[in-house]
Amino acid sequence: MKLTIPEQEVMQPGHLACQGCGATMAMRYALKVFGRDTMLTIPACCWAVIDGPFPYTAVNVPLFHTAFETAAVMASGIKAGLDAQGKTSTNVVAWAGDGGTFDIGIAAISGAAERNDDILYVCYDNEAYMNCLSLDSLIMTKNGLKKITEVKLGEEVYAFNQKTGELTLKKCTGIFDNGVKKVFEVNTLHHSIKATSNHPFLVLKRSGRGKKSYFVWKELKDLMEDNEIVVLKKLMPGKSFKFNPIKLSKKGDYKVNKINEIEIPKVSSENLMELLGLYVGDGWVRPQKAEVGFALPKNSKGSKRLIYLYEKVFNQNLIQKDEFYIYVYSVNLAKFIDSLGFGKGAKNKIVPEWVFTLPEYEKEAFVRGLMLSDGYKFKNSHRYVSASQDLLRTLRLLLQTIGYQVGKIHQQTKKKGTLCVYRQLLEDSTYGYICFSKKKKPDISKYLSQVKQRDFLADNEYFSTEKVTSIKFVKEEPTLDLRVEGEHNFIADGIVVHNTGIQRSSATPRGAWTTTTPIKHYKKSPKKNMVEIIAAHRVPYTATASIGYPEDFIKKLKKAKETRGFKLIHVLAPCPTGWKSEPKYTVKLAKLAVQTNIFPIYEVEDGIKYTQNIKVKQRKPITEYFKYQGRFKHLKDDEIAFIQKKIDEDYEILLKKLS
Repeated sequence: MKLTIPEQEVMQPGHLACQGCGATMAMRYALKVFGRDTMLTIPACCWAVIDGPFPYTAVNVPLFHTAFETAAVMASGIKAGLDAQGKTSTNVVAWAGDGGTFDIGIAAISGAAERNDDILYVCYDNEAYMNCLSLDSLIMTKNGLKKITEVKLGEEVYAFNQKTGELTLKKCTGIFDNGVKKVFEVNTLHHSIKATSNHPFLVLKRSGRGKKSYFVWKELKDLMEDNEIVVLKKLMPGKSFKFNPIKLSKKGDYKVNKINEIEIPKVSSENLMELLGLYVGDGWVRPQKAEVGFALPKNSKGSKRLIYLYEKVFNQNLIQKDEFYIYVYSVNLAKFIDSLGFGKGAKNKIVPEWVFTLPEYEKEAFVRGLMLSDGYKFKNSHRYVSASQDLLRTLRLLLQTIGYQVGKIHQQTKKKGTLCVYRQLLEDSTYGYICFSKKKKPDISKYLSQVKQRDFLADNEYFSTEKVTSIKFVKEEPTLDLRVEGEHNFIADGIVVHNTGIQRSSATPRGAWTTTTPIKHYKKSPKKNMVEIIAAHRVPYTATASIGYPEDFIKKLKKAKETRGFKLIHVLAPCPTGWKSEPKYTVKLAKLAVQTNIFPIYEVEDGIKYTQNIKVKQRKPITEYFKYQGRFKHLKDDEIAFIQKKIDEDYEILLKKLS
């Protein structure tokens, strides 16, 4: 074949793809053909990550990120807008993975094909796809509770060992910005989490009497009320926290009257954490004035306890002179409390990450301090009220790690003029509250031997299951996800959720392992034939291609560029991570897929004219293709023989259609 690959490079030399990524090669070839007068629209997929975070980009053309299912309709809208301006020469390309093409995006593709919109749709097919969590998801890490946006590569996060039921730490090996998606909220009695419809949750499948229960991964869209999902109920014992040293001030360094400098503790303690709990509930800090204050009425239970704790922690007397407030003037104390990350202002308070690493008795002390501020006993449980949603969310998770049952976050509004503690509100205020109580451990000793045979979580120290109580759509919002080594799961908002990536899609081939179709339940159904589906729309042009044959791919890109109307190219782009192959075999696998007839290379014009572009003179057995990939290693000889038979039958059907 004559070499016709253009020399120009439109793609930047830097990108965020994995080593050996076939999808990146496909984009490089495509931009060589289309040049700079091109506009791309990309839904949530690998390429939404590869391109890099704004304002950086791996491509030197305008790129529009869009919702998972809307790549085709977005491209149609861009093309219509350009045509209205008379800019008919610009190439508009929808560039999507197999999840956004074969599954959730197929309706928009069908609509664009039926209208014969003048766009090119390229599906880079790596035969699996991603899932996502909301940006405000809270992740349990070795260093404490963190927002998913704050987790770093290499950081250890907590995970669930599916074989032993143990709590374990695993490294984060990937962080993925998956764009704006529809987000749903899953609720149990004591937990809630926001995720996309394809995010898998670990569900306990109870068997009949005397049979052992087992776990299955279910995507959110397949979850039902009363499904039992695995949740965290306790963390490993922690250690007292060593505070970062602050630059201490000397008396006279600060121009504030009545400064009485104190020595700051180097590590956390039970008394200090109770005092800090009181601060979070009723305190404020003004470092510029060397002031720490507490809104505690004189002789109240809270003020008496604060005075006692202050003397124990700092070895100094504390005298309350104001009827409603306690003031401490200390540069050192103000600097210290300001450095702890509790947040400023009643609506911005939070339980910082380091509190989650403490011993249980120090966490309990912190909660006691909070309850002395805005908490009270209600019937057989406790209730804590706060104007900060972040404080309630993080407190809820903290309580769950020390053996408390915590209900959902309730909202309430207090009207202007309402008496609040010791004064009337000057304006309407919105508050939230949570109710919690200590878990009562059931006495199952009599039945433990039988229970353990069916469910090893029955007496598990760190995990339990809770029934789903509701699932509801929230809104479209930005999403992010993590990849975690080994266990393929992590703990978000107190719930065990699946690793990102390598989930089954309609493009996943028969027999393949994915994280949602594990070895015992590998994918039994065939891959959806996208080219035949689009050809049935009688569009001007549709074709298959492989990055293993770049000359053929570029020839088809040029043909699509010159053809008016709807075009779709389905290009095979191996993924070393998902296929469990070495990066050096990416091109080899892309060729073997063609040489084994697993992925024939052909084109269809006007839905009726079939042409085979690369003819295989001597077909290779599929075992030659499988041996370089870990995702097929579980298959037995009879299963491989069955898959080979189906591939041969499909190829014979194609041969009958060829012109």
